[in-house]
Amino acid sequence: MMIAIIVSLLAGSTIVISRTVNAKLALETSLMTSTFYNYLTGFFVSLVALFSIGRSELTNFPVQISAKSWIYFGGIVGILVVLILNYTVTNIPALYMTLLIFTGQIFTGILLDVWISHSFSVKQMLGGAFVAFGLSVNLYIDWRESQKIKKG
Repeated sequence: MMIAIIVSLLAGSTIVISRTVNAKLALETSLMTSTFYNYLTGFFVSLVALFSIGRSELTNFPVQISAKSWIYFGGIVGILVVLILNYTVTNIPALYMTLLIFTGQIFTGILLDVWISHSFSVKQMLGGAFVAFGLSVNLYIDWRESQKIKKG
């Protein structure tokens, strides 16, 4: 259990670090260049991970081509997400960005659960609502402080 918690924390940290590094690269070069290098790095890391899998696991790996063409747009959606994040990360503090993404993921997950499996989790809804409320309170406090500084 503790290993899963540590791995989850490390995964979350790498997302924040990656997002910040990509945004800095976008500032130094361009949004397109940063997005290209993000995907190029991901491609090579994926290749290393793929070839580090043993031969027996690789031969049992199910590769199927689907007739549903919409499932192949994941890469395009990923590119759009990276482009948007590279633009917004430089304008929004990292804490707010992380909380906004987390809140969006929670509520999108709830919507997908309702749509796909016709199930609804009150715990997830309450958790998302608490995070959204806390974010709103924090944003209000920061806004109020900035107004005091402007008047002051």
